[in-house]
Amino acid sequence: MEAIMMPVAVLGITGVLMGLFLAYASKKFEVEVDPKVEAILAILPGVNCGACGYPGCSGYASGVALEGAKMTLCAPGGPKVAAKIGDIMGVAVEMPVKKKPAAKKPEVKKEAPKAQTGEPISASQEFIEKNKRMLMKFKEAFDAGDKEGFEKLENLAKMAKKDELLKYYEEIKAGKIVPDGSAPVATGAANANAISASKEFVEKNKRMLMKFKEAFDAGDKEGFEKLENLAKMAKKDELLKYYEEIKAGKIVPDPATMGNVVAAVKVEAISAPKEFVEKNKRMLMKFKEAFDTGDKEGFEKLENLAKMAKKDELLKYYEEIKAGKTVPDPATMTDTPVAKEEAPKAEVKVSDSQKQEASYCSILGDGLCVPEQNEKVKEDLKKQAEPPKTAEELEREKQAASYCSVLGDGLCVPEENEQIFKQNLHQEIDKEIK
Repeated sequence: MEAIMMPVAVLGITGVLMGLFLAYASKKFEVEVDPKVEAILAILPGVNCGACGYPGCSGYASGVALEGAKMTLCAPGGPKVAAKIGDIMGVAVEMPVKKKPAAKKPEVKKEAPKAQTGEPISASQEFIEKNKRMLMKFKEAFDAGDKEGFEKLENLAKMAKKDELLKYYEEIKAGKIVPDGSAPVATGAANANAISASKEFVEKNKRMLMKFKEAFDAGDKEGFEKLENLAKMAKKDELLKYYEEIKAGKIVPDPATMGNVVAAVKVEAISAPKEFVEKNKRMLMKFKEAFDTGDKEGFEKLENLAKMAKKDELLKYYEEIKAGKTVPDPATMTDTPVAKEEAPKAEVKVSDSQKQEASYCSILGDGLCVPEQNEKVKEDLKKQAEPPKTAEELEREKQAASYCSVLGDGLCVPEENEQIFKQNLHQEIDKEIK
């Protein structure tokens, strides 16, 4: 009996001691739980959906009570649970109101700009076309009450001495409109305020006149003074006269709209015959362009080339161009009648070779006849028909064949001077030709 009771007693005492130890340990190592966590956990739905972003309802309860998480994150509980959590935490909870998407406003169709009504400014159509941007900017600034904007435009016009533009600014201030320039203009109205130059002069010098006007209108003093100095160097008094008219506010008309006004002084053409002009037109025109633009270096190079090649006739016409004469268009020139009639030629006897040519010839495109079987006969006939050359002419031809290099303009210079020409002139002349 004792053998049975002893183990039972030992086990019983051991169990009591272990229970006491566990009770002591639970009290000693007890982790305090915030009562708010328990209270919040008690009111949560307990579905552990994780929609709040925490691992289950206990995690969310701890997050709200201990970490300050939002009290409105429990989607299943909704506003009621959020309000109860607020009561536990001692704060008022406002549920976020979902805003409905704003209804789209009906699009308002922009009305087309109404046509301007009122009296237009008194400017010519060409003036409006050239200065429309400035006029419209001024009108927009004035209509919008942008005092700083339109006063700035006025000051720019004053600096550039654009009295005509200032005049139309005042008309705009008085309520006049800027027309679009598309209305038909009475004949001569567009050129009413134009410079007094003839149509031919405008056509020949339009680029220079327009460049001067653009520089003057933009207030580019350095630009238009440079053009004036070029005209003075070239002694282009007529061009300077029209520059002054442009300064006074006049415009450069379009030659296409100008009538064929008979000029007070007819511009005279150089005295060269049609054949010479056709052959040397490019050189003559290049010389005139260089002279008209005041490119002293350019036209002096062309003079030097002619002097080196002893082209006295070309130099003569260069001087006529300097005197203000023009280079005519060969297409409009008539063949210059021969001043002296040639003496009647003595009757030439028909040689046997000529008879042979007549009997064995075939007509070419240019109307010449040559024997089909012997081309050399033609050359012999040509030599027989030409008068014999003098010793001086033969020597000149020989020298030309030996020492001459032909340039693009048909001039010849000796080979000994060719290197100098290439170094100083050839490259620049080629550039001009291109």
